[in-house]
Amino acid sequence: MNAEKMIEKARARARENHTNGMNCGESSFRAVLETLREEGITDVPMEVVALATGFGGGIGSSGNTCCAIIGAAMGVSTVHGRTDALELPTPEARRDQLGGDNGRYRLYNNMVHEFKEKAGSTSCAELTCPLDYYSDERKALCREIIGEAAALSIKWTLIGLEKGYRHPFKYNIMGKK
Repeated sequence: MNAEKMIEKARARARENHTNGMNCGESSFRAVLETLREEGITDVPMEVVALATGFGGGIGSSGNTCCAIIGAAMGVSTVHGRTDALELPTPEARRDQLGGDNGRYRLYNNMVHEFKEKAGSTSCAELTCPLDYYSDERKALCREIIGEAAALSIKWTLIGLEKGYRHPFKYNIMGKK
């Protein structure tokens, strides 16, 4: 399957998951995981979707970070997450694997910034609180956001597989470029 078809499949699945009662993080993460598994890109078991449950509503309905993007980051991690960090010889090598010139954080950083450009914020409260939480309008907005988060997760997962981790950072707290 080509990248665009994978992206569209994940976007549609994520929206459908939310329609069927899953929270934003569960919806985006499950859609990405299903799509990546279907393509043989990961074999992470579906049961790990349970890890996204607490993120709903910006983590336990606190309104903090949008859990759709948290689920998207979890999706990228099913392929680009570290399972061997302690096997690296030094703490410096472990940090460099994340934030260095070829660091994995570059994928996540770009994905979050692209999400923020599209959605306007990464804050659940900023995105949803202007609307009544129980309204169809808020639910529709969240479904759009969830679909875009899943699409970005597939996009950045594939970019990492094709091009590695040498992308310029956008704004980051490390001051890296």
